[in-house]
Amino acid sequence: MRLGIIARCDDTGLGNQTRELVNMLNPSKILVIDSSPFNSNSQHLDWYKEYNCQYISGFPKEEDIRLFLKNVDIVLSCETFYNKSFVGLANRKNIKTILQYNYEFLDYFQLPDHTLPDILLAPSLWGFEAVMEAFGDRTRLIHLPPPIDHSAFDKALKINSKTDHNRILHVGGKAAHLDRNGTNTVIEMLKYSKADYEIVIRSQSEIDLNTKDSRISVEINNIENKEDMYVGFDALVLPRRYAGLCLPMNEALLSGMPVFMTDISPNNKVLPKEWLVESNKINQFKARTKIDVYEANPEKLAELVDNYIINNKSEQKKYAFEIGYNNFSADVLKDKYMNILK
Repeated sequence: MRLGIIARCDDTGLGNQTRELVNMLNPSKILVIDSSPFNSNSQHLDWYKEYNCQYISGFPKEEDIRLFLKNVDIVLSCETFYNKSFVGLANRKNIKTILQYNYEFLDYFQLPDHTLPDILLAPSLWGFEAVMEAFGDRTRLIHLPPPIDHSAFDKALKINSKTDHNRILHVGGKAAHLDRNGTNTVIEMLKYSKADYEIVIRSQSEIDLNTKDSRISVEINNIENKEDMYVGFDALVLPRRYAGLCLPMNEALLSGMPVFMTDISPNNKVLPKEWLVESNKINQFKARTKIDVYEANPEKLAELVDNYIINNKSEQKKYAFEIGYNNFSADVLKDKYMNILK
């Protein structure tokens, strides 16, 4: 089996997702997408220097695809194939195609008659039933999360588990539509929270803080090693307003951090009920399909965080790592990936 992977090399969730897949699956060939022409992100072309790589700046043309498809049997990509002709060209050569899609960006909702890949790989259970209803009679749909090398988070796990820090992390990330990560909800939560702790908001975009609460600090940066982002914290608070693949949740769990989130799918498919906050639908928007938007109750979120801060945290930190390892570790997931690549 000769595997080709289409990979990104920027400091984004998609970049980290494809890099982890490459490291776990050791492909025969990589089509490396330099995304700077369409998003201006910094690129790390050296990430894959030990592999057989074909580098593309921007979107691949058909001649680039034909070259990449030589001497591969299977191609795996995440979110997109970057060219609507890709699957058709692969089909003509009897090359199997697998797409680990993002539900909100799944183009096939708007292209219902377009050629589907052989497997649609759901990175979470968000929207799984809708994808099954729309495409389940034309392709295989499998739930399989992206893998993470849990050993990369050993330092964070050791430090976070060793002592209580009275520090909470919120990952704002890059600004997303309708405050996806719930940063405004976190700020509103502080009006009701009474416990003594520091909350650090880490973001790649500027944040307008409408609060004078001394417990809050903001760090605007792009941390070189993603695992360092989680060192020295007791928990992650991430009341996302709409869901989907959430690598910060997965990484925080592997760092021994309970994750407090909205009680919506797929969060409630992974996290225990006691870490979830009641949430109400407040909006809806159209991406490739309709997306419901929710908001966590900030008063209930404050209550959850305060109770956690004042109580013994060690058992919940152990539980967080167990959830992360059992669901997202490459150790657990590798055989499952190998089975679908056969």
